[in-house]
This record gives sequence, C-alpha cells and structure tokens, in this order.
Amino acid sequence: MPMKQCDLIQMRWHIKTLKEGIVQLTPIGVASTGSVKALVFGLPLIMVAMQEEIQMPIVPHQGPFGLIICLSRELTKQIYEVVEEYMVPMRHAGYPKIRLLLCIDGVDMCLQLDIIREGVHIVVGTLGRLKDMLAKKKINLNNCTYLTYAFT
Repeated sequence: MPMKQCDLIQMRWHIKTLKEGIVQLTPIGVASTGSVKALVFGLPLIMVAMQEEIQMPIVPHQGPFGLIICLSRELTKQIYEVVEEYMVPMRHAGYPKIRLLLCIDGVDMCLQLDIIREGVHIVVGTLGRLKDMLAKKKINLNNCTYLTYAFT
C-alpha cells in the first residue's frame, strides 16, 4: 500500500496502516481523573473482551486479551474496581462472564494463578507483579491485543 494512502487512512480513522499491510491503532483516549480514566481505559477493553468471548469463548490458561499496566497499587486497585463495577450489570443482563484479574503485590499469587488457570480476559496490574509472573512463566501475553499504560 502506498504511504500516501496509509497517511490518509490514519488521518481519517485514527488507524495506522504500515506499508506491509500491518494495522496499528493509535491512542485516542486521554483522561486526567480517577474514575474517568478507568472508563477511558476499561470500557473499550471490556468491549474487546466481550467480542472475543462471544466469537470464541476463552479456554483454561488462555489470555489475557487486554492488559492495563499501572505504576501504583492504589491506581491499579481503583481501575480494577471501576472496570469490575461496569461488568456486574453485564453479567446480570446475561452477557458472557468476562474474567478480570487484579495483579499486584500483596495479593496472594495462588489466587491470581487460579484466575489465570480458568482463562483471563483482562489483567490490571503493577509492573513489579507482572514482571514477576512473566519471568516465572505464570502468564503470557501471546493473545494480548490491547495494552494500556496508566502512569498517573
């Protein structure tokens, strides 16, 4: 695809298309406060996970489809709680269950591994615990298509 055509697609749809035909989404959500930030990060991720679950249900040890990385435990917990809060009414309405994992130090790793064994759609975690779990090969990011980095 000619670069001029790639640039036109990016300007119109906020999708970066490389010459080789590879498509990359460009970030379009920015927020500065707690719950709003969690929604900006979480809502599109919930929709991606729901779409994946409807098309082909997750199997044990699979996932995550999306990852939200945070610098602090407090921010991680806040984003996790907001995302979880928005998933509860969806469960009550009969939508498939989306499994969410809070991946932070101070939470028993065995409990976290139980969720991973079931298959996990969304992980909200701190850098330290995620690095530890990746190094120990307790989690992999082979299916991860959505990545958000919450730094404040």
